[in-house]
Amino acid sequence: MFRSPGIRILCGITVVVIAAFVLLGSGRSSDIDRVSAEGSLPSTEVKREAGQLVDPSTTTTPLSPSTTSPAQGLDETASEELPAESGSGKRMVMSISQQRVWWVDEAGAAIRTALVSGRANTPQTGTFQVYSKTENATGLDGSKMDYFVRFTKGPQGWAIGFHNIPRINGVPVQTEEQLGQTMSHGCIRQAQDDAVFTWSFLDIGSTVVVLA
Repeated sequence: MFRSPGIRILCGITVVVIAAFVLLGSGRSSDIDRVSAEGSLPSTEVKREAGQLVDPSTTTTPLSPSTTSPAQGLDETASEELPAESGSGKRMVMSISQQRVWWVDEAGAAIRTALVSGRANTPQTGTFQVYSKTENATGLDGSKMDYFVRFTKGPQGWAIGFHNIPRINGVPVQTEEQLGQTMSHGCIRQAQDDAVFTWSFLDIGSTVVVLA
């Protein structure tokens, strides 16, 4: 069919514009995939706080921290005794409902226990192995955290682990007195001394048991 030169030029411009949008969209998708794979771009060692989990119903909106007082949402029958059915051998045990952890030696004896701040119903329960450690880490919000020991990941592949209380512009995001409340985005926050102890206690491959 005959078309005037003006129509042919207009069609050509339209094809070029559509192709440009397709290429631009594919480039953005690949960047998102690279960022969400481990919580940092491949070219950097900066890790996202396990706490910065993404709601499975969306790929853009991070979950905000959940906050409760010790009397709200936590197990009122909480005990400092090591829970039964918490595994065997040297390990670290966390109770989500109690917001408490235990360090257990090779003989199965709890040598230390402390309150922590995690997120309600996070992480999934089960037995895990430490796969990564970073002494000084940085969150996406610019928060600084130390002694980050990672043992599992969230629904979108974001690292979850133990570390001290994060700081933003040098100011802690919570106090040690608030430990025992679910105040994090998903990671398990610890008092400074406990974070240092965990860093030394857990090696790559060490066992972490998470209970409801």
